[in-house]
Amino acid sequence: MLKFIFGLSISKLIISILGALYINLVFFTSKIHFKNRRNIENILKKKKSFIYSFWHDQLLMCPLTWDNDSEIKVLISKHRDGDIISKVISILGFGSIRGSTNKPSKNKNKGSLKAVRQIIKSLNNNISIGISPDGPKGPRHKVSDGIIHIARLSEKEILPVGIGFKKKWILNTWDKFIVPKIFNEICFVWGKPIKVSKNSRQSLKLKKDLENLMNKLTNEANKNF
Repeated sequence: MLKFIFGLSISKLIISILGALYINLVFFTSKIHFKNRRNIENILKKKKSFIYSFWHDQLLMCPLTWDNDSEIKVLISKHRDGDIISKVISILGFGSIRGSTNKPSKNKNKGSLKAVRQIIKSLNNNISIGISPDGPKGPRHKVSDGIIHIARLSEKEILPVGIGFKKKWILNTWDKFIVPKIFNEICFVWGKPIKVSKNSRQSLKLKKDLENLMNKLTNEANKNF
């Protein structure tokens, strides 16, 4: 049994190393376009943490949109696939928080409450947090309550980003997870930071506004491909 467990760990490590190498290969063999880059540069100049919002299907390349010395951690699900993703981003130089922000009071067994506490603590310690608001299980490209809840508790801004790919494989998963091909064209588009009101009655509108903006950014990133 121990050999079996050890074998699984080694397999995950090998897959993670190959995954990180592939992400870098894609990035350095591709033509990269940046749009509205000033939106992320301006918020980084403030030297304050924020919530970085990206759709789950674009997660693979999202770490490479972070070109800054300030620290960021990415929220990754506790699912087995999350183990590999967490190792990949670790190799790429980023930390992770394992769990979910969805209905933390009802999902203590999934680490949601613990994850929320870790996120708030990190944000208060000036560590930004990357969150896919439609993760970990969807619906695809639909913003959940979690990211709005976190932004309200932490009083931090949300910075959305959309990523487009000219050549890609689309996996048969709930989010239609994107694996970009090498020698590609990739476009990163940043939106303006969103300040979340303390008024909980505006949550539905804020969710819809963020959702519409992220879909608009994704469409803009893909419009020339």
